[in-house]
Amino acid sequence: MIDWLAQALKPVERLNLEPLAWAFAAGFLAAFVWLWFWLKEDEAPEPRRLIILAFVGGMLAIPLALVMQCSWLSSVLEYLNYTDTDCTKGVPNDISEHVGLVLLIGFAAIEEFVKYLAVLVLIFWRREYDEPADAMIYLITAALGFAAVENAFYLWNPFQTALLHGFTTANLRFLGPTLLHTLSSGIFGYFIAKGFLSGWLREEFDALLGFLAATVLHSLFNIFILRSEGHRIEPALLLLIASGIFVLFSFERIKHTIRKYYAKG
Repeated sequence: MIDWLAQALKPVERLNLEPLAWAFAAGFLAAFVWLWFWLKEDEAPEPRRLIILAFVGGMLAIPLALVMQCSWLSSVLEYLNYTDTDCTKGVPNDISEHVGLVLLIGFAAIEEFVKYLAVLVLIFWRREYDEPADAMIYLITAALGFAAVENAFYLWNPFQTALLHGFTTANLRFLGPTLLHTLSSGIFGYFIAKGFLSGWLREEFDALLGFLAATVLHSLFNIFILRSEGHRIEPALLLLIASGIFVLFSFERIKHTIRKYYAKG
């Protein structure tokens, strides 16, 4: 997200609201389509107001993610003795591959953390959070709120170029970063769901494993995309397909666990 922050802070001669409107429409539409798909996996639908709250929470996590990512980038640049550590200018072009990898993993970890934090603060303490699968539903919902805003700002420049360019980029984001946010948070939610019926120590341990798994998936996707320079997206898509299958089976496994648990009770 640091890249689109740097682009957004560049001075413009005239603010054109039409590309911004198209960007928000396309960005949010992609998120709503995936939200509709994943909510169908919930056998006991959650209250609509909490779904909306989780989605808005994911949107509101964007500023926190930007502040944390800026701080992370500035800290790394300062450690490397860069004279200019202004994070709003983006990642320097002369950064080494190893440092770039460290920055990338940090950016991914921050985004996974703030999405989780939004649900932790807004949802997890409520009495309606009463089943393991709820963790997956609410984290996926927050992730899509996060992705909707991220999409809108990433699509702003393409829509300023041309409508066709904007919609082409929107389609790529629908199948790429939007799905990535959904699946990484879904995997995070699965690990939390695993510990839902266990003691607090197991629950905290599973949550940590979920955070690490989500960060690894997020980082690997970004690595594949950056190394291909947009020419070969097959490895990244295969990663998402495998992750999507895992999340779908995870929903079924959690549902089966719930049925067995209540059957014994």
